[in-house]
Amino acid sequence: MEQRLFPRNREELSEGPIQVRVATVEHLFNRMDPSPLHERALNEEVADWIEEWAEDLDSSDSMEVEITVVDGLLEGREEAIANGLLSHFEYREWQTDRALRKLFREGRISLVIGIAALAGFNAVSRVIGSSSNPAIEVIHEGLVVLGWVSMWKPLEILLYDWWPIRHERRACARLADATITFARA
Repeated sequence: MEQRLFPRNREELSEGPIQVRVATVEHLFNRMDPSPLHERALNEEVADWIEEWAEDLDSSDSMEVEITVVDGLLEGREEAIANGLLSHFEYREWQTDRALRKLFREGRISLVIGIAALAGFNAVSRVIGSSSNPAIEVIHEGLVVLGWVSMWKPLEILLYDWWPIRHERRACARLADATITFARA
């Protein structure tokens, strides 16, 4: 992707469309992909640029992506380029939705395992009971701590890990419905 000025603040970011400036049309798409232009995978840098910008925009607004091709050789290819961009983000939405479902499934399984471990460690700790013997007391307290530590992973997943994926999915869904415009260099 060609050098450009980055939005400096949230107001500047939200002022206009997501702007992508490339030297040639081929810079928009993965050069190693032998598919026709409208079926090609998007260049990873371009896709990241668009997606990160979209994640920072207000979620209620419709999105517009403005593409500037410096060499100006895009006549007749605009529809294929727009379809390629929209298809890429539709596929990314599907991918992130799948990742979110997998994460929640992992969270539910981890929660069941964590609750079973918590109950098991606490039961063994109660069987051992408190003692004036320091070694027994360390084992007793250690089992209680192990029980609660076993809940770490499910709580991390169910409280924190899903938010960024959901945010990314929402941005990709909005980009899959974005308006693609082309500007002259």
